[in-house]
Amino acid sequence: MKDQNRIHRLVLVVCYLAIVCMAMVGLSGADATLARGAIEVADQLYSRRSEPGNADAIIAGLEQANKATPGDCEILWRLSRAYWFKSTRLPEKDKKARLDLLAQGRAYAQEATEANPRNANAYYWLAASIAQEGQIRGILQSLASVKPTKDALDKGLEIDPKHASCHYLMAELYLQLPGPPLSIGNKQKAVEEAKLAVKYDPSESCHHLILGRALIATKQYDEARAVLNRLIAMAPDPGDPEGFRKDQDAARAELKSIAGK
Repeated sequence: MKDQNRIHRLVLVVCYLAIVCMAMVGLSGADATLARGAIEVADQLYSRRSEPGNADAIIAGLEQANKATPGDCEILWRLSRAYWFKSTRLPEKDKKARLDLLAQGRAYAQEATEANPRNANAYYWLAASIAQEGQIRGILQSLASVKPTKDALDKGLEIDPKHASCHYLMAELYLQLPGPPLSIGNKQKAVEEAKLAVKYDPSESCHHLILGRALIATKQYDEARAVLNRLIAMAPDPGDPEGFRKDQDAARAELKSIAGK
C-alpha cells in the first residue's frame, strides 16, 4: 500500500510538471513539441484512471496543453474521453453535474472532428458523449440521440473499420434499442458488431460482456456461456478495476439467468 501511494504521488508530480511545462509553452510561443509530452502523461494517467485524483489531473494537464496548442485533435479527443470518464464516476442522482461534464466532453469531441475529420477516436468519443447524455436524460431523449450517435459511429468505422470501441458501442445500440419502426434495434447485428469488438480488442471486458448478452438475446446459450466464462477468467484491468469488477459481476448474473438453458 505504501508503495502504491508513493507511485501515485510520483505520477501526480509528473503530471504537475507537465502542466507547468505547458504553461511555459503557452507563454513562450514554442511549437507543439511539448504538447506531445502532455499527451503521453495523460495516457499514462488514463491507464490508471480510477486512482484518486487522476481524472482531474488528466483534465488539468490537457486543458493547459489545449490553451498552448489550440486545435490539436489528439489533445481534444483525449479531453472528451477524460470528461466522459469523470461523468461516469459521479452518483446517478447527480444528473446535472454528469450532464455538464458530458456536454463539455461532447464539445471537445466535436471540435476534434473538425480539427481532423479523419480521426476515428474523435468520432467515437463524440458518439459516446451523445449516447451517455441521452441515457441520463431518459427514454425519449435517448431515442432522439440514436441518429447522431450512429452517424458518428458510422463515420468512425468508415475511417477505421477495425475500431473496436466503435463496434462495441454500435453493438450496444443494436441490442438495447427497440426494433423498427421505433428505432434501429437488431439483435443479430448486435452479435456481429460485438464479435468485431472482441476480435479487434479482446482486452476490454465490456466487449466480452456485450457479446455474451447479445448471444443470450439470440438464444445462443452455449456460446454465451463460453464468452462470459472467459470474461470472468480475465486478469483485472489496472486502469479501471471498479468497471472491470462490475463487468464480471454482470457476467455472473447473465450466466445465472441462463442456467439450464
